[in-house]
Amino acid sequence: MKKATFLLLSVALVLSLTACASNIKLADGFSEEEVIAHAKSCVQNTNALDFDAVVAGLREDLQTQVTAESLENNWWHLLKEAGKFDDYKTIVVYGAKDKTTQEDYAVCVLVCKYENKNRTFTLSMDKNYELIGLYMK
Repeated sequence: MKKATFLLLSVALVLSLTACASNIKLADGFSEEEVIAHAKSCVQNTNALDFDAVVAGLREDLQTQVTAESLENNWWHLLKEAGKFDDYKTIVVYGAKDKTTQEDYAVCVLVCKYENKNRTFTLSMDKNYELIGLYMK
């Protein structure tokens, strides 16, 4: 299960870095405000250690690949080290396109200030605002 989580998170990072390099405008059908709202909800659920809610926000085909337990195992120590959530320092939203499927998606990068150190969330979502990639560092 850790391999599946690592693979999903790695794919999200690669997609994010590829999209960052090209700085693509959001595709039609996406609302920047909605992308940010869904991304903030994911961060809030993560901060509350409600990993079941994070998994519920994933697109259905990915919910079998990522479990609440795997997220907790991979993210809990990062959250503990960071301390209490303070605020969002930076939020950037951009569009991207999957090279294989040609599916448009949105990426939201949230730099979050915590008591002890910053954490960066990179969240990708489809046109239904369901998560298709999530990464925290």
